Amino acid sequence: MSMHIALFGKPFYEKHQDSVKRVIERVAQIDPGALLFDEFKTELDKYMETPTSFGRFSKSEDLEGVDLLITLGGDGTFLESVTFAAERGIPILGFNTGTLGFLSNVSTDRINEALDAVCAGKTWIDQRSILHIEAEGVDLGDFPYALNEAAIHKRKTASMVVVDVYREDRFVNKYWADGLLVSTATGSTAYSLSAGGPIISPSSDVALITPIAPHNLTNRPLVVPLDGKITLEASGRDSSFLLSLDSRSYKLKLGAKVKIKPAPFKVKLLNLEEQYFFNTLRSKMHWGMDPRG
Repeated sequence: MSMHIALFGKPFYEKHQDSVKRVIERVAQIDPGALLFDEFKTELDKYMETPTSFGRFSKSEDLEGVDLLITLGGDGTFLESVTFAAERGIPILGFNTGTLGFLSNVSTDRINEALDAVCAGKTWIDQRSILHIEAEGVDLGDFPYALNEAAIHKRKTASMVVVDVYREDRFVNKYWADGLLVSTATGSTAYSLSAGGPIISPSSDVALITPIAPHNLTNRPLVVPLDGKITLEASGRDSSFLLSLDSRSYKLKLGAKVKIKPAPFKVKLLNLEEQYFFNTLRSKMHWGMDPRG
């Protein structure tokens, strides 16, 4: 079947050049008119000739008619690619050029196998909920969304942030901490996990409120239904704080309200037939290994 493919990537280590070349060559066979992300093409031009028949893209609108977006990199690269593909409903397939990721979950030694499966339709789409964020006094650009988490952080090392949390305009709690995360189920294995949050099966429609290094030790991560508005209001000694959406950061003024709700669309992850979250989880967390040696 004919398929129109776009390729997204970031600068990568020299040791991954062969893997990246293999992906480019194989994609050229499947779709001679595939599109390359502008910055990625600049990176590739340093060491290889990209097919002259390839097109370019630099924004979401350029992906009209694309059936699949392939990312080359880690989970961070995958998260950036979401800003191009998500609103257009384009499935994303993540090839990992580093250690196994939860999003970028196909290792580069399986390039041919993965692309064979894509051509044969032997894949499945995992739909993930994503957060929509509004913040008073902050321009969040064309993509005010987060697949993993929205977070408020303190800016100075010695101070802390006080965050009042409301859900559906009802007061939940006041957190004294280094920061506070509102994560999706997908984000439960990202920043929230390192802040002591639980692992949540990624298809679950829930939001996770996790304080970062809370000063009151009785404060624990809280799971709530995704469907509903969560409002955060930050105060403290600083005159401003940081608001981050996945890997993008913005300056947030004292007392500015941040409103979080589910986005009207989902992110589509393309998986191979045998790829399931629990398989990735066991591999990445080294579960099931006999600790007795």
